[in-house]
Amino acid sequence: MIQYTLEMYMASGISELCIITSPEKRLIKAFVTGDWLPPTLPFSRDEGLYRGLEGCCTVFLTQKEPRGVADAISLARDFVGNEPFACVMPDCLLFSNEPMVKQLMRGFRRCKTNVMGTTLIRGEDIHRFGNVGVLQTQRAYDDCPAIISLSDKKKEPLSGNADAIIHKGFGGGIYFSEYFHLLEATRPHAKGEVDDVPIHQILAREGALVGIPLHGVAFDAGHPLGYRAAARFAGR
Repeated sequence: MIQYTLEMYMASGISELCIITSPEKRLIKAFVTGDWLPPTLPFSRDEGLYRGLEGCCTVFLTQKEPRGVADAISLARDFVGNEPFACVMPDCLLFSNEPMVKQLMRGFRRCKTNVMGTTLIRGEDIHRFGNVGVLQTQRAYDDCPAIISLSDKKKEPLSGNADAIIHKGFGGGIYFSEYFHLLEATRPHAKGEVDDVPIHQILAREGALVGIPLHGVAFDAGHPLGYRAAARFAGR
């Protein structure tokens, strides 16, 4: 999933990459740099991901404790500086002809505000997705809706009948550097993990968050059922 995500960034024209891992995941850095390769991979260090990364600026940062997505992103503040940045979670897989980040970039240039990917989940697939980020939207930029609210994380699973269609945030987005100011403003109110949901909720209330409908087949690989479904789809 990490390889797929990095290749997606590069295919979208992004060459400055920041990878944030935990101290226990040293093999991730070794894999990305080509210092270690699983024996099952059908290519060498001179091919695929590793050749593409030769032209990239790749920075590795360590989140010492699992304090949440937003806390991890906060470590990249100096890396980002005052530039807009793309952030996509590797466990949000979109199989599409056009890379997810490239779709987000086109929407970002068009709307000139913070954007996040969105997808429509139909009844038979709802059980394969996590329950956070259910959206309420209103029309703003033709087919790109303004997000006016999104749901918190809940204990109960996402559910719906066979005819249900749920509009959901998916994958991540592209944000202005104000994201980091909002992150620090929400940090004192966090209970446990410092999550990115409150940041998106503030942006939505301020009218500064637009959804980009993603074209492709989406899988939440952070959910066990979603992971298995993505593996089956990729293996076709």
